[in-house]
Amino acid sequence: MTKTQARLALAALWLGTASIGAYAAGPDKDTGLYVGGAIGRSSYSLSSSNRMPVTVPWGGQKASKSGTAYKLYGGYRFTEHFGVEGGYARLGRVSQWSPTYGYGNSRLQSGTGQVFYAAATARMPLGDAFAINGRLGVARGRVSGDNNWAPVNQRLSGSSTGLMFGVGAEYRMTQNLAITADYDHFGKLSKQAKGGMFTVGLKANF
Repeated sequence: MTKTQARLALAALWLGTASIGAYAAGPDKDTGLYVGGAIGRSSYSLSSSNRMPVTVPWGGQKASKSGTAYKLYGGYRFTEHFGVEGGYARLGRVSQWSPTYGYGNSRLQSGTGQVFYAAATARMPLGDAFAINGRLGVARGRVSGDNNWAPVNQRLSGSSTGLMFGVGAEYRMTQNLAITADYDHFGKLSKQAKGGMFTVGLKANF
């Protein structure tokens, strides 16, 4: 191979590499790896299995079905529209008054919800900056708390696996950074508690 042929081969190789890079930065700019974090408010739904009258002591603390929540997640988009995602969410504290024994005796039981999830994702761009996102997958939830004194069928603590779904929107501030607003419903976290969360956060694309 002559020097001229070698130079032409190197030039062709460079042009080919540059073309591939330009294509990856253009049509496929919305594919690839991303990570994110968000903070917001949780929302719990508790089972109505508590059929016994519960007397709340005078001046007793109020029961709570919402708390401060956050989530951390990462994912990969195979195309502009479809991908996969996994994450961890902490839903904050939940509490309710439950009978200890007989009638007229009650005690506040509380716990903290958390969940790991894996989901398939769908994305619908609305112009260059906005997009609507959806998630559908499986979640492993848990509510931890010390409530062995409560009747078994009314304890908030426990764990459960089930379907989860999420919907949201994002606004791209830069090529690699977007603001997000989401709602995620994780289904049952334990036998007596279901949970979801509203959050706002940031997502970084790579």
